Amino acid sequence: MSVELRLLPSCSKQAVMSARARRWAVSFSLVATLFGCGSQDDLVIGSIDFSVVRRDDFDGDSLDGDYWEVASHTFERNLAWFSQNNAKVEGGRLVLSITDIPAPANALPSETPKPYSAAEVRTRVPFLYGRFRTRARFASGDGIISSFWGFYDHYSMSSGSSLANQIVIESGVSNMSSAPMLHYAVTVPFEGLSQPSLLPFDPSEGFHELGFDWTPTEVTFFLDGKSELVVSGDAAAQLREYERLVLSAYPSDAGWLNAFEPDQLPVTAEFDWVEISEYKGPRPPAGP
Repeated sequence: MSVELRLLPSCSKQAVMSARARRWAVSFSLVATLFGCGSQDDLVIGSIDFSVVRRDDFDGDSLDGDYWEVASHTFERNLAWFSQNNAKVEGGRLVLSITDIPAPANALPSETPKPYSAAEVRTRVPFLYGRFRTRARFASGDGIISSFWGFYDHYSMSSGSSLANQIVIESGVSNMSSAPMLHYAVTVPFEGLSQPSLLPFDPSEGFHELGFDWTPTEVTFFLDGKSELVVSGDAAAQLREYERLVLSAYPSDAGWLNAFEPDQLPVTAEFDWVEISEYKGPRPPAGP
C-alpha cells in the first residue's frame, strides 16, 4: 500500500508514525519543502466543491434526537461508560461531561459497571466524503480524550464487513512532554496512520475551530482555518465506506496520554456549533 502524508506550513515537525509499517510494508513518502513542511501548492488534489447540509448551533433546550444519537456503551480503553445524562445542551452549546458517577446505573447481566460516566453523540446519518467542522473547547486534564471524528459503523450493519475506516481528531495531554496535543489519524484496512501535533495553546482554555475535508483522493485536517496535514495515496482511496460523525469526551488509559487522575473530575468538553457539508465533486465509480 502506498501512502503519502504531507505536513503543511503550520504543521508540527514531529515524525509521522505507522503502527505496523514494517509488517505491511507500507511505503511512506513525506513530501517536505520549506522548513520540513509542505508548500501552498501541495494543499489540494481534485475538487473542493462542498455544500452545507447541516449546521447545528445548539440553541434549543435539548439535543435534536432525530439527528443526533446519544451513545450508551463503553470499550476497552475507555475508563467510563457513555451515559445519556452526560450529554446536554446548555447555554447554546453541546456540553459533554465526564463525572465520577458509576455507570451504567442499572447494568445488564452482560455489562460490567465502570466508576465513571462520560459522553458521546453521533449523527444518525452517515456520510461518504464531506467537510466537517466544529468550534469547540476540549476537556482539560490528564488521561482525558476529547474527539471529533468519523467512523464506519459496522456494528449496526447486518452484513457489513468489519472495516476500521476512521478519520480522527482527538486531544489529550502527552505523556512524552506533559503538553497538550492534537492527534490526527486515518485508519483503513490493515493499517493505521497517525500524526501527533504539540499545540502552542491549551485547547481546554478556549474555543478553536477544527475539522477535516474528506474527498476521494485525500483527507485534509484543519485547525483555526489552517491546513495541518494531508493524507492521500492508498490510505485516502480506501476510505470508501459511509461514516457517522462523532463527538466524544472520556477518560482513557491510551498509551500516549498522561495517567488519568480521578480527582480532576468533573470536566467538560463544549461544542459551540457543528457544520457538515456534502462533497459535490467527482466520485470514483462504485466498486464491489
